[in-house]
Amino acid sequence: MKESRLAHRSLTLGGAALALLALAPLALAQSGQPDASFREAQMLLRTAQRDTVGRGTDPVRLDSLGVAQLRLGQGDAAERTFRYVRSLAPNDGLALASLGKLALFRGRVAEAESLLIAAKDTEGAGDDLYSLYLRRGDWKTASTRAEAQNDPGRIAQLDWLGEREAYALTGERAELQFERPWPVPLIKVKLNGTYVLMALDLGAPTTLLDPVAVRVYKSKPLTGERSVLWNGARVAVKNAGITSLGLGGLTLRDVPAGVLQLAKYSLSVNPQGVRIVGVLGVDVLRKLDVTIDFKRQRLELRRPGTAYTPNDPQRVPFELWGENEITAYGSVNGGRRMALLVASGLPEAGLGGPVELFDELGIKPGPISRMIKGAGSFLQGRPWQQVSVGTVSLGTLVSDKLPAWSGAYSSSELWRHGLRRDAMLGPEWFKGRRVTLDWTKQDLVFESND
Repeated sequence: MKESRLAHRSLTLGGAALALLALAPLALAQSGQPDASFREAQMLLRTAQRDTVGRGTDPVRLDSLGVAQLRLGQGDAAERTFRYVRSLAPNDGLALASLGKLALFRGRVAEAESLLIAAKDTEGAGDDLYSLYLRRGDWKTASTRAEAQNDPGRIAQLDWLGEREAYALTGERAELQFERPWPVPLIKVKLNGTYVLMALDLGAPTTLLDPVAVRVYKSKPLTGERSVLWNGARVAVKNAGITSLGLGGLTLRDVPAGVLQLAKYSLSVNPQGVRIVGVLGVDVLRKLDVTIDFKRQRLELRRPGTAYTPNDPQRVPFELWGENEITAYGSVNGGRRMALLVASGLPEAGLGGPVELFDELGIKPGPISRMIKGAGSFLQGRPWQQVSVGTVSLGTLVSDKLPAWSGAYSSSELWRHGLRRDAMLGPEWFKGRRVTLDWTKQDLVFESND
């Protein structure tokens, strides 16, 4: 009974902290300083650290400290804090839910499931558990939870997937040359037996299709609509099923897709060229061993488990947030550590961020840039402004003099999963690099490309 009260008090305090952050305005930051919501999160961390001095065995105060650490991306510190909380109060709901989130992000799926189930109705645990079932392909269980997780528009697609062997794979390996490398990599795929052009986007959690691709190339329309994060903002997509998706010598059958108007995106990334009718997303790429060679401009795919030895590898860990959001930690212009969504489909940029980020960096659009609506006016209904950044680093790797988009990442996405993610890492950063996605260890493996 005592533990139950402790868990309840912990959750209440954690919820109060979240409420304070939610009330913090996402207004423009003062130049050279983080935005108001980030400063508020820093203040809550300092307060929590102060409140645990001399009270290091109080689960309620420790819960508050762990929440503050987690929100600012201090995952290792938060994990230590919440594991200690569990040693004091094993059934503490907030500790269970937070440890489950971290385990999910870091690919420890079995551990995450156990923790999130034990967390029961603790705030956020249901969302993460739903993401876990989607990621694992447990379509029937996900279908039963979709309405409770505010995703009822996906039920018909989940039921369709549950009736077949989704992503069934034939073939051993494939190599696809980019049809066009910039401003985003474009590849030719076989959609239900017909060759079409798709963008390759590590930032698209699901494969996307234009309505034309559903109608003309005989994909299966499914009822319902849902929300998907793409190019820095939430977009509404309808549901469809792809019967056959050919990628060179590999074919996947019964692939889910989101249906979204891509005509304006096509004009942005392939002007005066063949119309793009789809975006190949992370859901498909996670079913394969993947190497993207941005220097030689090709996509190399292998059946999972195929022997492959990278040349002089440099590993950069990534986390998988939600269902399929590849997130790595880096810095911009040598500043603070930032969580970055990897997004190879972001046009003409090495970085895309909210206005708040570029205010923090002291970067302002020039007078000519203010007159340019940019790709964002086509994609998200609001203008992006062209800027440039000196350096963007990821692990030990650094790219410099990168074009960037201010306004390309929605402010509403800054705290979406309960912790801070600052911006998107675009394809210009990867230019000239060769990277393999190690899904098992969750590493971006960069290798010598000479």
